[in-house]
Amino acid sequence: MDKVMPRSETLSTYIDAPFDKVWDFISNPENLHLWTVDFAQAPPQKIGDLYKVQTPRGERDLFVKQNKEFGVIDFYFGTGGNYGCSPSRIIRSGDGVIYIFTQFEPTGAPPGLFEVLVGNVKKELAILKDLLESKEKI
Repeated sequence: MDKVMPRSETLSTYIDAPFDKVWDFISNPENLHLWTVDFAQAPPQKIGDLYKVQTPRGERDLFVKQNKEFGVIDFYFGTGGNYGCSPSRIIRSGDGVIYIFTQFEPTGAPPGLFEVLVGNVKKELAILKDLLESKEKI
């Protein structure tokens, strides 16, 4: 049986803020509730090697694989040991950065869900841009 690659969409935004500021904020799972749409409803709680995230669809496990040198921040989330991945990158660009995030269509997703998820990522990128370009301390 042939495997079918899930649909994906990669989105990005320029953030006029220093790399370290953007890295410190996005790479910290405890900030997810401040910028995600329809995901973390409260600060994730670290329990062992995982974070427990309260979402509108119930509790999810989360861990993050990251490499600051290469700007890699990959979010893994799921339940029962089954994890999806949302890969992202921070790339230096002039005085700021470009933040890149890829949304995959979940396996077995009902019609229309992928489009909603992509719309959420667009909103999240706008939230991140506003938060991180602000002169206010986050």
